[in-house]
Amino acid sequence: MQIKFFIPAFIFAFRVYSLFGQAVADGNMKDLSSEIVKKGYENVRVIRENDTIFLGVENRVWRWEPRAAADLLKTIMPYADSGSVVSLTLLRSGIPATTLIVSRKQYDDLVAGRISADLFSDSMTALLSDRIYRKSAGHIRPLKPSYNKFDIVVFPQLKVQFGNFVHPLEIQFNIAPAVNINFFKGMSLTAQVIFPVYSNLIGDPEASTIRPGLIVLSQTFRLPYQVFTTVSAGYFTRNRYGLNAEARKFLFNGRMSVGASLGYTGQMQLLEGWFTYTPVNVITWFCDASWRFPGYGLTVRGGYGRFIGQDDGWRVDVSRRFGEVSVGFFAMNTAGITNGGFNFIVPLPPRKLGTKNRIRVRPAPYIPWEYRAKGLPSMGRTYTTGNGIEELMFNLNPDYIRKQLGKDIQNN
Repeated sequence: MQIKFFIPAFIFAFRVYSLFGQAVADGNMKDLSSEIVKKGYENVRVIRENDTIFLGVENRVWRWEPRAAADLLKTIMPYADSGSVVSLTLLRSGIPATTLIVSRKQYDDLVAGRISADLFSDSMTALLSDRIYRKSAGHIRPLKPSYNKFDIVVFPQLKVQFGNFVHPLEIQFNIAPAVNINFFKGMSLTAQVIFPVYSNLIGDPEASTIRPGLIVLSQTFRLPYQVFTTVSAGYFTRNRYGLNAEARKFLFNGRMSVGASLGYTGQMQLLEGWFTYTPVNVITWFCDASWRFPGYGLTVRGGYGRFIGQDDGWRVDVSRRFGEVSVGFFAMNTAGITNGGFNFIVPLPPRKLGTKNRIRVRPAPYIPWEYRAKGLPSMGRTYTTGNGIEELMFNLNPDYIRKQLGKDIQNN
């Protein structure tokens, strides 16, 4: 009789204990979500299943994604048990990009100095796949959506070329503020105005003209099998307007990629207060493949296509990342002319961005610049839309984040 009474009582107590534990766990996840939102992160999704905490977060706080990931892990780990695992998916425009999987033990060992940053990077997991995110946190309604918020981003523009003996160095410097808006997942609008500051370029009809910059509406999709596509319409760089489509397939967890772009554009330019334009009748295209050597932060890319001037040719780029700085060299041959040069991308301060207001003014996070050995030939010219897949994935390569994350956790 006592045994018959004890078994149902035990089952009842166990169920009450389980429900209480689940309630405590759910409460902890709500507290964690609130703490992440208070820090300024957006599109926040948090759920706990057994011993794993799954998160999806969009960084609007830090200039650099590894810094954001380190800050998020510092916030998350106090909510994780000693045997727990954190699966953190970093989003861009609401699109899942890279998932980081870190155990509480790995994190504690790194912070306590029991393992090095390199050993931490080797032991953790970084995935370009979004399967874990879709099956766990992807269906949850996000907290603090990032949509319909205005970023007024101030871009410095620098153009330098060597001239003649009278003008040995010709420079053009502009300030180009742009309004960026994300309407919904993957959909963005950029509207930019270029204000000339200084120019001594010879024969430049736009040197002193306030003119439009990028005016682009773009939609980006993440498709199965690590395929990203972007379709853009509007006014691009190099005074091109029209349509542009791009697709890129990533392989080997982002170490290799193959891509293609197709443009259908015309030329439009503001001269002496009047817009002059040509019909949309120029087709451009480019196909390329790239391989990243993660141990060196080195990327090699080569491709062939048709440029703005309807000249066909190839281009090869070699670039290397040093933290946030990217330095590269390139060579190209088109229409029988060989050219080459170098380029770089450097960060601009501040490192941490304001996040409290719906309308935010901030400098551009990075400034790119490219130098060509032969500046006069017009062959091999391309335009950009400002919303390409390379811009989307910049700083989000799994190997890149994994290599930088351990050092950033230790340094902060």
